[in-house]
Amino acid sequence: MTALMKIQSFIQAYVKAIASILDVDVTIVDNELVRVAGTGIYADEIGKTVTHANFFHHILVSGESGSITDSMADLNCKGCEKRTTCRELANVAYPIFKEGAVVGIISIIAFSEGERKNLLENRGQMEEFLKYMSVLLESKLYTDEVKERLEQQLQVVHDAEKGWSFVGDSPKMKEAIRIGKKVAKSNSTVFLRGESGTGKEIMAKMIHALSDRRDKLMISINCAAIPENLVESELFGYEEGAFTGAKKHGSIGKFELAHGSTIFLDEIGDMPLPVQTKLLRVLQESVVERIGGTKPIPIDIRVICATNKNIEQMVEEGAFREDLYYRLNIIPIELPPLRKRKEDLPALIEYYIAYYNQKLGKSMRGVSPEALQTLTSYDWPGNVREMKNIIEYLENIAEGEIIQLSDLPDHIVMRSGKGFEDWSLDEIVEDYEKRVLSSMVKKGATLEEKNQLAENLKISRATLYRKLKKYDLL
Repeated sequence: MTALMKIQSFIQAYVKAIASILDVDVTIVDNELVRVAGTGIYADEIGKTVTHANFFHHILVSGESGSITDSMADLNCKGCEKRTTCRELANVAYPIFKEGAVVGIISIIAFSEGERKNLLENRGQMEEFLKYMSVLLESKLYTDEVKERLEQQLQVVHDAEKGWSFVGDSPKMKEAIRIGKKVAKSNSTVFLRGESGTGKEIMAKMIHALSDRRDKLMISINCAAIPENLVESELFGYEEGAFTGAKKHGSIGKFELAHGSTIFLDEIGDMPLPVQTKLLRVLQESVVERIGGTKPIPIDIRVICATNKNIEQMVEEGAFREDLYYRLNIIPIELPPLRKRKEDLPALIEYYIAYYNQKLGKSMRGVSPEALQTLTSYDWPGNVREMKNIIEYLENIAEGEIIQLSDLPDHIVMRSGKGFEDWSLDEIVEDYEKRVLSSMVKKGATLEEKNQLAENLKISRATLYRKLKKYDLL
């Protein structure tokens, strides 16, 4: 949709006002010669392409105003198929700009001799009037674009605050989302299982956002990121004087902070055994006791926990309390790894391309078939998190608007083994050779460094320079 068509309703009201003030007919066409607005006989032709457009085409190309004083004699009308039946007797037109480019034309038309006489007698004033009207339209286009950009930015902020979204339609992911939505209103503990990067925290945010506790902030804790000697004080808080270095008035713990809300315990498999014992009491009795404290503090929390470890094996090995495991594993939800939901990859790639286009101000349009095949056949050990990072990398380094196979990181291409089906052996070897040389040749490398590289590769300097020139690496 052209810039003018985006504000078509405003423009139509705009030309009606001009026509009423000047007692003339007005029309506006966009840079595709489609009539955006019009009065008089052109009111019924909005949305149609102007076929007799030699005059308008000249203004679009030149960016200068113009006029037709006599449609039967004017050179712009010569050769027009509608010349003999055209009802336009005269025309004054002015280009509409946006950021220096012509995006349309505003025109005053005379259909009668009286209108023609008035138009020609006042042509200077009419052209000046159209100039100001064009400037006003340009201002409208600018303010609307700024508003749209602001709304997009606000939407990004809103989405970030909402914090959850799942892309794809694979059966396993749909089932996980279905269960998550179904139990959101419950207060029962949810145990999220899945490899790192599969979206466990996003699932936790979704469950919280759909719960009756959504008006309060969900408290997230990465149990693996807290030093073992601080886990207990971070989770349950402490009283003044509980240990050396304790704050004067003590400190509230994360469980108290989550009162009335949801607490998300990520990587719970890394929780030390002594803390597991205290957590079990919190879950069973809905009370928390600070380090150094003497009285239990009632809390109302909903617990969601997550791990990428084999908890059952940890229970067998004595690394995780069996009674705590059963207390946590009330509503288990398994999030599938990306390699088991490959059908979602095209949608995920498209989603993150759009995401980083907006975030980085890029205009990437997609991936080539060879690149998509390679990305699809890759196993994605880091799951969606790895894929998201790869798309951000590609948005920054890809030259064109389409991500090509040559843009993909070496480890993905080599471990994928796909994307080369239609390539000859020479093409595959050349692609690999270019990748190797690109990684070994420093930007702005000196003559000595290049000579040393040739020696290391056991090839002549002439051969190295020929290959560098071939791959545009000089």
